[in-house]
Amino acid sequence: MSTFLEILMLSATITAAAPNMTLNQLSCDRMAAQAFRRAPLDEDRVNYRAHYNAGLNKCLYAETYIATTPVGNNTWVYLSDLQANRIYGGFH
Repeated sequence: MSTFLEILMLSATITAAAPNMTLNQLSCDRMAAQAFRRAPLDEDRVNYRAHYNAGLNKCLYAETYIATTPVGNNTWVYLSDLQANRIYGGFH
């Protein structure tokens, strides 16, 4: 019987330790998905990622573009703040 209780307690501890998504993170994910769908159709735009930074209280959004050229692929990533509608920068 003690083995069953130990397993039950261990299970409860693991469940309690699992990270919970905050309302802000869920809102950020939803805003990022809407921004990606809402943007004009661009065949080079391939992916996006969203991250809510609790310390900055910002929803950061990274959008990836990949273009094929005669000499290879070019990849660009742009980082922006969805709440402020501001682009912080890009990387090529």
